[in-house]
Amino acid sequence: MSNRGLTLIELLVSLVLLGVALAGLVCLFFFGFNTTQHSQDVALAYSVARQEVETVKNIGFLSLPRKWHRVQGYNDQGQQTTAANPHFTATTDLDPYVADPSTITTTSLRTIRVEVRSKEHNELLFSTESYLTRGGI
Repeated sequence: MSNRGLTLIELLVSLVLLGVALAGLVCLFFFGFNTTQHSQDVALAYSVARQEVETVKNIGFLSLPRKWHRVQGYNDQGQQTTAANPHFTATTDLDPYVADPSTITTTSLRTIRVEVRSKEHNELLFSTESYLTRGGI
């Protein structure tokens, strides 16, 4: 008598092994998807931070208030938004210049700090610090 068919136990073992392998592939897919999404968010956060620095630069050294704090929302495309729940929040702080504005020279510095956070997890995605002079950044 020859056994050409599979027993029920052999079939169940092979199905369990196949299920474990597929579960591993599904987990790998979700890990890759989350990593890609995070990388895109960091790249957009860099772009948002550059926009904030350029905004400060374009206003000009003397036209900016002495102490400046601004929080701006951005959507998932990196565009400014006034929505109640933006994808990113950029916080820009500008430190005051010298105590007496009449002593401002071309070498006077103001410090600009920009932090871009994900609104979902309040995770810091990008942070930068730069200096603004009367001649620019």
